[in-house]
Amino acid sequence: MATKLQLSTYLLGICLFSICFLVFVNATISFVITDIIHRKRNVGDAAGTLGFADELLALVACPVWGLLSDRIGFSQVAVIGYAIIAASLFTLVQATNVYPQLLMARLLFSLGASCASTMVTAILPSMVSKSSSTTGHRSSTDPNTDSSTPTPHDSRHARLAGFVGLFTGLGALLALGVFLPIPNRLQKVGVTPAKALADTYYIVGATAIVVAVACCCGLGGGFLTRPGRHDPARLSSVTQRASSTLSHIPEVLKLGVTQPSLGLGFLASFVARSSSVGISLFIPLLVNASLCDNPAQNVEDVKAHCRKAYVIAAQLSGVSQLFALAFAPIFGYFPFRHRHFNVPLTVATVSGVVGYTLFAKMNTSEISPALLLVVALLGVSQIGAIVHSLSLVSNFVTEERNSIKTNDPDIVVSDEETTRLLNNNEHSTVETYEHLKGTIAGVYSFAGSLAILILTKLGGVLFDRLGPEAPFYLLAIYNLVLFVAVMACGAREVYKRGTGTK
Repeated sequence: MATKLQLSTYLLGICLFSICFLVFVNATISFVITDIIHRKRNVGDAAGTLGFADELLALVACPVWGLLSDRIGFSQVAVIGYAIIAASLFTLVQATNVYPQLLMARLLFSLGASCASTMVTAILPSMVSKSSSTTGHRSSTDPNTDSSTPTPHDSRHARLAGFVGLFTGLGALLALGVFLPIPNRLQKVGVTPAKALADTYYIVGATAIVVAVACCCGLGGGFLTRPGRHDPARLSSVTQRASSTLSHIPEVLKLGVTQPSLGLGFLASFVARSSSVGISLFIPLLVNASLCDNPAQNVEDVKAHCRKAYVIAAQLSGVSQLFALAFAPIFGYFPFRHRHFNVPLTVATVSGVVGYTLFAKMNTSEISPALLLVVALLGVSQIGAIVHSLSLVSNFVTEERNSIKTNDPDIVVSDEETTRLLNNNEHSTVETYEHLKGTIAGVYSFAGSLAILILTKLGGVLFDRLGPEAPFYLLAIYNLVLFVAVMACGAREVYKRGTGTK
């Protein structure tokens, strides 16, 4: 088990600031373009291109960071990630043009941010697993355990995943409520807008350095450092696996197809990140389109309506994130585990299907109780997918699986034979996938990055060609697909239990 210091560092350092720095950069990058680089035309195109390049690099970087964490340990990789974030924050405000200087600085930030987000998933299993199980296998102690029955171990994963969702939400609020107002406050004392923004980046960059040092001190020691440092036998095992590290990615992708719980976790990650983009990007666009895009309005009306659009968009996004924060511990502490069906993920997907469909049809030019209720459903859907995608992946990594070893690789042992042999105390082991947890975390983050790439591009095209409500119908379809997957996995478990087949 992780120490209290390691757990606190994970929540307050990794989870809180991994999203905090990302939200800060996304919210201020347009001001860097206009106030520091002094580019006034095609600002949206430039900001969109930078974001797309960021996620494109993250698609490659996330699995690589996961592989590296399997090799050198989580604490070292986390420190490297936040050090890169600090360097990129200092570099972003030194750019004098968008291409190539600002683009290169944004790509540097992407490297660090993808590392931090990958470590959120990679470290989670180690926070609740026993140190004795980190070798990937141990002796069987209870062959008659029903893996479909919720266990205290599963509950710990769900509860910690709930706290992860809570602290990532607090990280977003930290960026919006503490860091973003700094330029405004500096300007009130006579600092120019460009210098105020640059100084803010320096302050946030210094914060990233502090977080890196805290991770080095707080996560160091125990099983979060380099694997096997205090265990020569385990070091030998890890060294042997290192030569085939690159083969882990195809192995994890295959597991995602053959193991329903892991595949469901990856799909839920895809939907969760899509929901994040839908709330942060397309809600303001929809509100702006409903209030500002009216050529018949005079200039004063346009200014008034656009100010109103900003207020409404902020209120809707704020209510959504507030409900996400409120439901994060609820999803974690009250997992509502059914014997076969994932009830929390079902609730999240139904909230998403209903919420996004209704939101696309509603009038967003005025705040109403019904509109606030609908955006609350969006927040519930988002946090439910985040918490239980993490929980599914973490449970899969540390779940113990009975394994019978035979001398003939062509011999296939059935479930009934496995149970008989275990009951007769034949040679067997209980295996886990903890040796792949870094790679699994990388693929998990890859799925989320892929979701952002697809939704930003496809959603943007649909927004322009079909109407501003089109991206929300797309998000409803995503949630519907995840709902079908949850039901299919539940039906599969019911069939297995009924027939006694694997």
